[in-house]
Amino acid sequence: MRLKILVFHPALATYRVDFFNSVDENFDAKFFFEYKEQASHKFSKNYLQSKCTFKSNYLSKGFELFGRSIRFGINSIIRKERPNVIICSEFGPVTILVFLHYILTRNRFKLYTICDDSLANCIDRKGIRSIVRNLVSKNIDGIIFPSHEVCEWYQNNISVKPKTLILPIIHNDKVFRAELLKSLNIANRNIELCKLINKKVILYLGRLVEVKNLFFLIKVISKLKELDWILVIVGKGEMMNNLKNQVVKSNITDKVHFTGFKEGPELLAWYNIAQLFVLPSTFERFGAVVNEALLAGCPVLCSEIAGASTLITNENGKLFSPYEEIQLAAMLELMLQDISPIKGQLSNIRKSKMPFTFDEKIKELFEKI
Repeated sequence: MRLKILVFHPALATYRVDFFNSVDENFDAKFFFEYKEQASHKFSKNYLQSKCTFKSNYLSKGFELFGRSIRFGINSIIRKERPNVIICSEFGPVTILVFLHYILTRNRFKLYTICDDSLANCIDRKGIRSIVRNLVSKNIDGIIFPSHEVCEWYQNNISVKPKTLILPIIHNDKVFRAELLKSLNIANRNIELCKLINKKVILYLGRLVEVKNLFFLIKVISKLKELDWILVIVGKGEMMNNLKNQVVKSNITDKVHFTGFKEGPELLAWYNIAQLFVLPSTFERFGAVVNEALLAGCPVLCSEIAGASTLITNENGKLFSPYEEIQLAAMLELMLQDISPIKGQLSNIRKSKMPFTFDEKIKELFEKI
């Protein structure tokens, strides 16, 4: 008989779909979400649902308090489903309610939570959030972290009692690369429309908000000695107009292309085109875009603060400080020298640059739960 698993998560996010599909495939699983969409990732509901093999259920009863969701009916769900394992997300109100049920029923199920913190986030967490994290995590069965580095920090600084499991925020490479292949026609259309022939394409993809550090990136890239580059910025956010103004002031309007928000094949096409991906964030718990770029065979320049920095090796990219302009400029110049400009239409996708596969990591995780 397969283990019965309940998953409680804030919202269905694109970077969690493959993990949830694998849980659904390998266990008798049910999924409950606090919200019908994730506020910071405006992918259409239909697009995300089309990628799911499972049914999404919602914790519709409750209210918001100081930016936190308080949800009712969790105890009833647990009593009705009688799971062997519950997987929660982080250490918010829903996890606390499940934890109280776990304690009061004397551990009749195993309780795990997912913690997406980068090493920097772990170290910087203070106050009530730190207290709640330490209390809950020391008294449950295990925590799923995104990297060995975070696991080791937790064991050395918090507790060795719960299991510390590892699952980076990564896509199923077989599924993702099949979708990349389907987007090649759109990629070739964009190469023609955006006049990218004989250009070296640098890509940023994500929200246009302050912590993404795009003013820093534009400032650095505007001083490059290399002439045949173009920066493509895919995404939307509150900083859009300010960023466009900086591009004008930096006199590089012909070198920077803003696409706006993209999803599905329209988004994946840019990964196929890009020859260098840059993530300059000053705050980034993980950064799923790094995995996506690597799966598309695109080398990555990644902020050392980002959790996804653990995916970078000597073979697939470099790390930099998001505060050191000279350092990033030197790395950009060096990596651009090794890139050949786009010469024509793309006929196939590139080989993945990921250091491991989704199947390898998911197998390790499921064997330990």
